Amino acid sequence: MPVVLWYTEDMNQWIGVLDCNNFFVSCERLFRPDLHDKPVVVLSSNDGCVVARSQEVKDMNVPMGVPYFKIKDTLKEEGTAVFSSHFALYRDVSRRVFSVMRDVLGEVQQYSIDEAFFTISSEPVKAAWELKSVVERQVGIPVSIGLASTKTLAKHANSLAKKGSGVAVLSDEEWLKNAPEVPLSTVWGVGGKLEIKYKSVGLTTAADLIALDRDRVQTLFGVSGLRLQAELSGQSVYEPEIRLEPQKSIMSSRSFGTLVEEKMILEDAVAYHVRHAAADLRAMNSLATKIRVFIRASNHGNYFLRGGSKESILTIPSNDTIELIKIASKTVSDLYEHNVPYKKAGIVLSGLLPAGSNQRQLFTENSKTDNSSLLVAVDRLNEQ
Repeated sequence: MPVVLWYTEDMNQWIGVLDCNNFFVSCERLFRPDLHDKPVVVLSSNDGCVVARSQEVKDMNVPMGVPYFKIKDTLKEEGTAVFSSHFALYRDVSRRVFSVMRDVLGEVQQYSIDEAFFTISSEPVKAAWELKSVVERQVGIPVSIGLASTKTLAKHANSLAKKGSGVAVLSDEEWLKNAPEVPLSTVWGVGGKLEIKYKSVGLTTAADLIALDRDRVQTLFGVSGLRLQAELSGQSVYEPEIRLEPQKSIMSSRSFGTLVEEKMILEDAVAYHVRHAAADLRAMNSLATKIRVFIRASNHGNYFLRGGSKESILTIPSNDTIELIKIASKTVSDLYEHNVPYKKAGIVLSGLLPAGSNQRQLFTENSKTDNSSLLVAVDRLNEQ
């Protein structure tokens, strides 16, 4: 018996996706405008492989995920700027992008750190260009916007926008005309084993799946295949929704440019991560009940088994930077080993609760210093 799919077909509603171009690279260029139009790469948190490339690096045929040591000499010859991942910066810029989007559009669905879905009801071309202009002017990083009748088609439109002017509005008529030239492997959600499965029955383009009998699609690919066929046919199955699940943890970490043996430097690095994570907590109006601190040696060399992590339970849930730094600094002292060269340090705040939801302590509440006014002032200064 065929599965019945419920879908919307509102020709006055457009589904859009905004994607930040080369996001990690664009964040680094915010503070290094001299690197505009220069080759830039960002490495993974342990500097092991490439996780972001500027267009100039892509044009050098440097693949995503390639180990850094394999292309280090090539990047140096081309004068490429190389950065370690700076996730505190990326989270902050991401938060600004989506805040601007909400100011313009109302609610949006954040899909990843650099991407969000939204809906608009009229004048899609004008609305897309206005949104692009506002985000780029207020945040300072380039974005691409794709609009279509479904999420899947909006993702395809966004890929067209990246190759063109930065905005692409894809009508159903235009899509159906071009679908025979679009490989199924490039469609959002198709890849790996699923791509092989489609090819095994002779489906290689988007048009092939659109034209296939629905009963046959259900038999071969089940409900997921029917949903993809509907989306490619311009029938919206996946409506943008606001995620209601609260964030469960916040992590901040970074590798050192050179190996570190001094405890004071480790404590300063961990305090840096605490400050950023605690500021994120306050921005979320949340409290942490646990803090984990870790310091690690390089994976290469004689000390790769040294280092470690330790978690502390907070008797009073907190987002107080000062209190959290005290705990983190003591933890670093407990973990630190003399003469061990450390490569990375970081913290994780977890067990997050909405501020105000924690039960008050009878005997310890009055002994805790209230730093809330000071922290509000610090957050305002940092925001400015």
